[in-house]
Amino acid sequence: PVIIHSRESNEECLELVSAGQDGRLRGIFHCFSGTLEQAMRMIDLGFMLGIGGTLTYSKSTLPEVLREVPLESIVLETDAPYLSPVPHRGKRNESAYVALVAEKLAEVKALTTEEIARATTRNALRMFGVEV
Repeated sequence: PVIIHSRESNEECLELVSAGQDGRLRGIFHCFSGTLEQAMRMIDLGFMLGIGGTLTYSKSTLPEVLREVPLESIVLETDAPYLSPVPHRGKRNESAYVALVAEKLAEVKALTTEEIARATTRNALRMFGVEV
């Protein structure tokens, strides 16, 4: 899989991925921050959305977007040492803080944190070709 860092360039990256998609291309749009329409296009192209600390920010539009995105298309990430989730925003991000992202996604999806952890771990394993 490929990891695409598309910060402020979702449309351009979607055009490139769409042009190159031959059925084998798959990966993760790292640190996703786009619209629902962009998210669904990414998913339709065989990609998952990487969700990190920005989900927890008060002005983030991600909660509304992710409420509509299928859970099987989401993986969690930290972007450490950057983009720490609330309440650590502005400080060095740590891998352990991914639990805070899982908690927020659980709130958004009206699921338990354990359900989010299981599903997103299964998604990551599937993306990287690990049988579960």
